Amino acid sequence: MCYVISYVAMSDTRRKGSAALFPTDHPVDPGMMIGRGSDVERISAALAGGGNIVLAGPRRTGKTTVADAALAACRSDGAYVAQVDLFECADAGALAHVLTLELLANRALLRRAIQDAITAGRSVLDALRLAGTIRARQDLGEDLEFTIDLARAEEDPTRALDTALRLGQRLAERDGRRVVIFMDEFQDIATGRFGDDDVITRKIRAVLQRSSDVSVLFAGSIEHLMRDLFAPSDRALSQFGSFHELTQITPTEWADGIRERLASDQTSIADDALGRLIELGEGEPRATMLIAQQAHAQALEELSHHIDHASVLAALDRALSSEQLRHQQQLERIRGAARYSERMAIRVAADAELYQGLKPQQAARALNALRDIGVVEHVRQGTWLVVDPLLRRYLGARRVEPLSFVRAASDISESSDQATMPPGATG
Repeated sequence: MCYVISYVAMSDTRRKGSAALFPTDHPVDPGMMIGRGSDVERISAALAGGGNIVLAGPRRTGKTTVADAALAACRSDGAYVAQVDLFECADAGALAHVLTLELLANRALLRRAIQDAITAGRSVLDALRLAGTIRARQDLGEDLEFTIDLARAEEDPTRALDTALRLGQRLAERDGRRVVIFMDEFQDIATGRFGDDDVITRKIRAVLQRSSDVSVLFAGSIEHLMRDLFAPSDRALSQFGSFHELTQITPTEWADGIRERLASDQTSIADDALGRLIELGEGEPRATMLIAQQAHAQALEELSHHIDHASVLAALDRALSSEQLRHQQQLERIRGAARYSERMAIRVAADAELYQGLKPQQAARALNALRDIGVVEHVRQGTWLVVDPLLRRYLGARRVEPLSFVRAASDISESSDQATMPPGATG
């Protein structure tokens, strides 16, 4: 009887979900990170010590995961933290509103009031009045309510953002804590929806450089735009933060991390299969995680607790299939980026001759447009790379047009360009 009960209990044990073990569509919990512990230590130490950090790199490469872990480390050391994603903010007023609520949430009483109000769909301003807004106004300034009320903040976004930025230092002084602010997708500050980027970045620097107890982590997914904001001497944020490049996750770290996660579901993987999985992912976090996810999913379907080499190869096909809609959407973005952008993306992916049949400026415009939307990156002189290995496979499998067609299109484009140029202009 005991044997039967034990057998039933084991057979009824629920397996862990593949997407839970290997998430690909949201930042990984700091406790589930694979590698990059040294990045977290260096960034958190710099922020806790009063430094500002600029973190730039393509999407889905682990920036937010590392940033979240660094913020968690700062919080455990007693710092107040606030996080705002510029991609999710409609304008400067919305940015000021979110930043204000994030900063106020560091006080336990206000945090509970904010959470309760949002959950109940009530006014945050009314909830904070009940929870101690009068005291908060005395501590942090009479203009506090201006940013708590989203409608008022959006009426005068410049004033609202100024108030929100100054709130960090006020909070630090009143509570005796360092304040660490994480601004994600910061390159969006230059899109125009927050106002003139020169004006807004001057405002950010003017306030924050006088906030001695506030540190900022700026992160962005388009590296050259981030460098344009922080590197040139004529930019307001020039040298305002130190650039930090994420370290590559080593094959050993990938192997240990994947084995550990599979073991948590009582699943093993053959050495050659693991090596092939890491090779196919090329160290790119999302691609590697997705292939591992699909390999585990197949094991679940087969009621197996082991992954072999054939399973990994099948997982690659499954990963490409699961990404089909995403790749089609990316292809539409590529097509809309610039003239010849689809052609150049396919050539980069297929490692084909880039400039054949095209004028250098035509090819350069297309490549720069692809870089601007995060599809390719410049490796070295004359060499470009499609960042996502799975997208590279998808594009590389598409038919490259005959050279005669390219030349004909180039000739048509050239004549069209000449026709629209003012007299005396050169191409």
